[in-house]
Amino acid sequence: MDIVTTSYLRANIFAWLPIGRKDAVLYIGQEDVIVKKLREMSDNVACVRQTNEIPAQAKYRYILCLGDIRTNELPVYAAHLSGDGKLALAVSNAYGLKYLAGVKERGLDTYFGSVEGVQGAEGYTKEMLADALLSAGFAWHRFYYPFPDYLFTMSVYSDACLPKQGELIDQVGNFESERLVLFDEAKAADALLARGKFSEFANAYLVVAGKEGTPELKNGSGEEILFVKFSNDRGETHNIRTYITQSADGKRRLIKAADTIQALPQIDNLEKTRAALSELYVDSRFSFNVCSRRADGMEFAFLRGHTMEEELDGLLLQGDLTGASARLSELFQEIRACRRLEPFKETQAFQSVFGHTALPEGILAAPAADIDMILSNIIVGEDGVWTVIDYEWSFHFPIPVNFILYRVIRYYAETTQARRALDAEALYQTAGIAPEERTAYAAMEEAFQEYVLSGHKPMRRLYQEAGRPAYHISSLLHTIDGLERRSALQIYFDRGEGFSERDTVVYHSQSLDGAYCLEINIPGDVRQVRIDPGSQACTVDLKRLAFYGQKDDVLEFISNGHKLFGNCYLFDTDDPNLLLTQLPAANRTLCLDLRIEGMSLAAAEWIAPKIDAKYRLKKMLKL
Repeated sequence: MDIVTTSYLRANIFAWLPIGRKDAVLYIGQEDVIVKKLREMSDNVACVRQTNEIPAQAKYRYILCLGDIRTNELPVYAAHLSGDGKLALAVSNAYGLKYLAGVKERGLDTYFGSVEGVQGAEGYTKEMLADALLSAGFAWHRFYYPFPDYLFTMSVYSDACLPKQGELIDQVGNFESERLVLFDEAKAADALLARGKFSEFANAYLVVAGKEGTPELKNGSGEEILFVKFSNDRGETHNIRTYITQSADGKRRLIKAADTIQALPQIDNLEKTRAALSELYVDSRFSFNVCSRRADGMEFAFLRGHTMEEELDGLLLQGDLTGASARLSELFQEIRACRRLEPFKETQAFQSVFGHTALPEGILAAPAADIDMILSNIIVGEDGVWTVIDYEWSFHFPIPVNFILYRVIRYYAETTQARRALDAEALYQTAGIAPEERTAYAAMEEAFQEYVLSGHKPMRRLYQEAGRPAYHISSLLHTIDGLERRSALQIYFDRGEGFSERDTVVYHSQSLDGAYCLEINIPGDVRQVRIDPGSQACTVDLKRLAFYGQKDDVLEFISNGHKLFGNCYLFDTDDPNLLLTQLPAANRTLCLDLRIEGMSLAAAEWIAPKIDAKYRLKKMLKL
């Protein structure tokens, strides 16, 4: 299965555009999942593979092009746009972070194609695209930044709404070819954001452009779309989107909308959920973000401030583990401040989401619960109020309060290396969660994740089944180091007191292929020379082992190897060696030309007796 072209996530790159049912849409490409999605949005969608296939008089409100664009065709697209038409191009960034980190570009079987200017590379820079659009007659353009790329877009950022540090961690795996991992992309992304360089190194660009007089891109309510997050790698009844928009007066709004018709109840349930949670937590520091219905979904107040996750990350960065732990303890107390707590009773509705659990008697539960009161979903206001900004995963049946605390700890203290500085075990004890409870809650969490998927196979699982390997540079260097050490050529000198590790010279094969061509000066006081061709079972092909000026290519030596043929030897030991006992008085430059081929010790031990028997027989018969 070609996941890259068949996954419906591929349509996300254009699915957020405000395309209406009557809008004429042209897609440059082949009939695929993108076209299928566009036809759900509009009744008038055309698809052509080449620009010369566009009907001469046709006009479109949207022309969409993905991937390999040709800038000399941009004037053609401009000519086929209607008066208020817009062009949307999705392309790779020539200097995208993931390509610098070792991902191959589509259609190229080489690394760093756009960086090195390889012919056929499809990467562009912002300047190249902006100049090309201007030259083609487009009066304005807006850049957006699809993440992780334009193939499987899960978020779309803009210059007015860039990612926060720690946000760019969900990298989709590579399905088309193997890749290198030269550095930690999430950490590098954080560094770029801190330095204001994210837009220059975003993995991909989506640029929307229009001609003179064409209005800029806005939704049906006249708002500019600043950000989109797709939460649609789930079962279709749970697939939603989150928008951040801005109206003409500068007011920002947060909107949640169903990604599919089947997911409408997920959105419609939010008003009822907020009312229930607000009543239960009226005596706590919690507030639940206000929401109101609108034509395209549910609108929430756009809150400014920092999340509790950001606050704790800051404390850990300062080394204040005590402060971070104390803040979590406060949170635990406020979550427990829920009204109407009663001993937990498992219902059929509970089992349909979380399965059957064996929990200790007397565990307290709330009649309704938001199980996702994790730190990233809580905004800390200047007035000290903690506002829960996302209560999508709430249920109107009893759920143990300790399960909410369990998820708070699990999805913070057991995630990044920096956060593991907190003692998760101590936090579970502080929260009053016994070990047997944790076992039950882990099973509940697994069942909940399956409920969210509802039979859908997410990208992370597809990658486990069909993804191509990623080679981390640290692992490669470790492997190379091991290979170098095992195939290193070590020369020992005996100056009358035997061989010693203190009197050696080590050589490494420059191309890691086991080939050596050396000239080694043997000091005058050296009586014997031992040559160790690596530290593993191997074969050694001797092309030259002689002192400078000698006629013979290979002089006599003593070894613990077995002769295969000619001057090729098998060593069935991890300590192979050749010993030179007859050294010349003058011209003591040893010319060494050989190749070492490593092999398993077991294979060498199996072959060696057969070689010796055959060799002895030939010698007896004088063949």
